[in-house]
Amino acid sequence: MKALTSILLRGAIPVLASLFLTAGAQSQTLSGIRIGEEVSAASRVAGKPVAKVPAGPHEEIRFKLPDGNRLAVATDMDSRRIVYAEEKWGGHPHGRPADFPGFTYGETTLADIRAHADNSGFAFSERLIDDRPDGLRLFNAYEVEGAPGLVVTFVTKMSRKDANRLKSKKEQVDINRSARLESIILADAGYLDSIWGEQKLKGKAYKPIRWGSPQERASLELVPGQ
Repeated sequence: MKALTSILLRGAIPVLASLFLTAGAQSQTLSGIRIGEEVSAASRVAGKPVAKVPAGPHEEIRFKLPDGNRLAVATDMDSRRIVYAEEKWGGHPHGRPADFPGFTYGETTLADIRAHADNSGFAFSERLIDDRPDGLRLFNAYEVEGAPGLVVTFVTKMSRKDANRLKSKKEQVDINRSARLESIILADAGYLDSIWGEQKLKGKAYKPIRWGSPQERASLELVPGQ
């Protein structure tokens, strides 16, 4: 019986590996939208746009999703292909689950993101922070493992109160715990270079992030030694 189980598991490994790779290729989307597909796919998934804004050789199209979250996509005007997609949490409880497996809007901290990726990612020199009246936003970007030219950026937000405490230097503020996930950006690397600049800050421990799916993780748990 033990030998039979071993044989069955060995036979299952190639199948599970195939499922792992296939699911991974399908999971790198935001609200079902994939970078590089035709812009018409956005309307099929997200419905009627609420706004369209020209941006040089690109056009930004904005949607309001049924769960209260907001989606913005940028398309190349010539090819009509999507080069940028951003989903932003609308603040509603039912909009908390993020497309990145295991992450939750308003709950996942910058520390959680760094722990999952096993590094801090990289930053565009021209897009390090965004200081607004309602709080301070931080941008941590990663190349997506197994998907050349694809970059995911996690935007975390510190409250105005914590941001002011950080600026005053009178109180210690743990940025890693204070900053919580507000939005996720999935984009073509070349497009990000064109809007945020090519200069990047990248630590020695940097490596791409793996974007899997809950199904992949469950499958891998069945394989001994993984």
